[in-house]
Amino acid sequence: MSGPGGSTTKRDQRRDARRQQLQQRQLIRERERQRKIRNQRLRLAAIIGVPILLVALVSVLLVATHQGPSPSNSTGLSPASGQTVDGMQCTASEQLVFHIHSYLEIYADGKPVTVPPGVGIVAPEGSGESALASNGLKTCIYPLHVHDGGPNIVHIESPIQKTYTLGNFFDIWGQPLSATQVMGNKADSTHKLFFEVFDAAGKLTQVTSDPRAIGLAEHETIVILYNSPNVQPKPFTNWTQYGL
Repeated sequence: MSGPGGSTTKRDQRRDARRQQLQQRQLIRERERQRKIRNQRLRLAAIIGVPILLVALVSVLLVATHQGPSPSNSTGLSPASGQTVDGMQCTASEQLVFHIHSYLEIYADGKPVTVPPGVGIVAPEGSGESALASNGLKTCIYPLHVHDGGPNIVHIESPIQKTYTLGNFFDIWGQPLSATQVMGNKADSTHKLFFEVFDAAGKLTQVTSDPRAIGLAEHETIVILYNSPNVQPKPFTNWTQYGL
C-alpha cells in the first residue's frame, strides 16, 4: 500500500504526462499552421508571377519584332540602307558628273572573297529583296556601289568630282576595315594582313599607311590579303569585257 509520498509522485507523473501531451498537440498545430501559411504564399506568388511572366514575354516579342532584320554579317554592322554615310547621300538615280571604276580583290585564308552585288543599292521596302539589291529594283543608290555585271567592280558615280576612299566603300558595305582588320578577320602574329594597289598601268604599290585612306582611282586594282602568303595577285584587266 502506497503512502502519501507515493500518491503524490504518481499524481506528478500524470500531470507531467498531460503537460507533455498538450505541448505535443500545440507543436503539431503550430506546424500545420506554418504549412498552410507557406502554401498560401506559394499560391499567391503563382497568381502574381504568371501575369508578370506573360508581360515580360510579350515585351521581349515586341522588342524583337520592332528591331527588324538582324545585321547581315557577323561583325554586328549592316549595309547602308538609305541614310547619309560619310557625307554620301543615297539618290534616286545614278549621278554621273564623276564616273570611274575600281576593282576590289580580297583574299582570306588563301580564298577569294566576292564583293556582293548590290552593295550601295537599296531595295524598296516590302519588295522582298534583301538590303543588297542589284537587279535594277531600287529605292536609291549611293555614289559607291556594285552591280550584277562585273563582280568586285566598284562603280564610282558621283554628283561631284572628288576622291572617294576604300574606307568610304567599306562604310557603305557595312564591314570593318583598318590596318588590323578586314571584315570579320583580325590580324595577329600568325595571321598577317596586307594591302596592295595596282594602278591603271599595272604598277604595284605596297600600302603601309591607313588602308581606309586608299583613294579609288580609274581602273586600279586594290588587293587585300588576309592570311594569304601564297597568293600572287594580278591587276584586273578585263574592263572592256564589261564595257568599262
